[in-house]
Amino acid sequence: MRNSLKYKILFFLFFSLLLCQNVIGQERYNAEVFPEVIETSNVLFSTAVPEVQPGGGFYEWLTGYPLNVDEFDTEPIDLYMDIFEPAGDELEKRPVIIICFGGGFLSGSRDHWSMREIAMDFARRGYVAATIDYRLGMNIFDADLSTRAVYRGLQDGRSAVRFFRADSDGADNYRIDPDNIFIGGHSSGGFIGLHNIYLDKESERPISTFDWEQEGISIPDLGCLDCVGDNQEYSGDATAVFSLAGAVGFTSFIETADDGKVVMFHSEDDGTVPYDEGGPFSTILILVIGDDLPDVYGSLSIAERCDSVGLPYSFFSYTDRGHDVHEETGSSLYSDIVPGISDWFFDQYLIPDSHNILGSENLCESNLQQAYTIPVTDATNWDWSVSGGVFDQQSSIDNTAIITWDLEASEHLVEVVPYNCIDAMGETSTLEISLHEPSVNTFIAGITSDWTDSSVWSNGYVPLPCDTVVLPASVLPLELRLAPMVSSQIRALYIEDNNNLILDPSAVLEIKPDE
Repeated sequence: MRNSLKYKILFFLFFSLLLCQNVIGQERYNAEVFPEVIETSNVLFSTAVPEVQPGGGFYEWLTGYPLNVDEFDTEPIDLYMDIFEPAGDELEKRPVIIICFGGGFLSGSRDHWSMREIAMDFARRGYVAATIDYRLGMNIFDADLSTRAVYRGLQDGRSAVRFFRADSDGADNYRIDPDNIFIGGHSSGGFIGLHNIYLDKESERPISTFDWEQEGISIPDLGCLDCVGDNQEYSGDATAVFSLAGAVGFTSFIETADDGKVVMFHSEDDGTVPYDEGGPFSTILILVIGDDLPDVYGSLSIAERCDSVGLPYSFFSYTDRGHDVHEETGSSLYSDIVPGISDWFFDQYLIPDSHNILGSENLCESNLQQAYTIPVTDATNWDWSVSGGVFDQQSSIDNTAIITWDLEASEHLVEVVPYNCIDAMGETSTLEISLHEPSVNTFIAGITSDWTDSSVWSNGYVPLPCDTVVLPASVLPLELRLAPMVSSQIRALYIEDNNNLILDPSAVLEIKPDE
């Protein structure tokens, strides 16, 4: 029974490695490494969600927008998304970015050209991306009722997150990494993304989203954060957010340095969503119907709140882009939008940990073979390279390499690039190797010193097997200590007056003269 369990564990580890085989050498997420994109349209992600109905009146007749809705009058609708994937991608788990269109919760659709272009650009970088529906309709004539529109959008965005989390846990049609689900959008879509990350507790729900009575009319409870739509057994919390001219209802929703991180794009001349704080649609509504909507807090206010709680963020601020901060023309994006979002998510969430290479950087010319190791953290593959030597043992799925150095080479370097299970490439770790002839290495430090401290030796490195070690005479008593579990080999040892070498019982010092 015990052997059977051992074989199962070994099989699981081997299978896990197979799942994490990477395409070594590419810069996925940092560049467009996939030329083609596969689109799957009209994917149902939420059914029978209650959408408010137009309430009528002059302004609805004039604009055609549902801006005077009856909160008590709803009809069930289904919500869909379009999903974009990198063509030819065989990776087992991939991050996903959920994209929400703008339109003030009154208009717009997932088919808007810039939302689709953002999604396709992300897919070319190796993400899965999805443009989603959410419920429209707001009462702009009542501050309390207007907040319900934002909350409905928040619920629908969370339903999209739950869809991908459930798929990852079941059919796995889209091969999503459930720990890297990002969300964001433009304008009202930015509101949805920001509130997904920061309005994440029932205690933070606006009072107006519960049931209450207004002028004898019963306003229904909108339900909890994850109580509308499908897959309610999963969490609708996304990992992090991007915002294109978005805002939050209260910056107090941002509570700690452990909250999800945000990358924001906003222009000071935005007349629709305030750059700092104020009422939305300020250039339109005040002239037409007055200032009935509650103040909201734009990107500058969010950045200041992040500073106050120590939450990392990225803020692209402009002076002349207006509200459509991401659209350079009617058919093209500004070139800094997708790279700015992707690079931020990569640096904060996707990149594998990088560590120093472990192994001797100083070697005797008589002992040119050495093993080098990079610590295992979240990396699963390693791209090793060597200059001035040859590999005796090396594999992309092994965090250890054995190298024999070429004594005649002018440069001796070993480098390793880590990759993780989502094929994110980490920073290159480099170790420069020095080869040494037999020499005298003299202890030069103060009263009490550690053998493994390179600064206490005349050669600038810890004694090597080809070194003759000298502890010279001293006026004051000196101590050089070989710490617990330290093992060292040298060629010869000379200890002169007033110098003491103290070995811990578990330390090993081997003196091995040349044969």
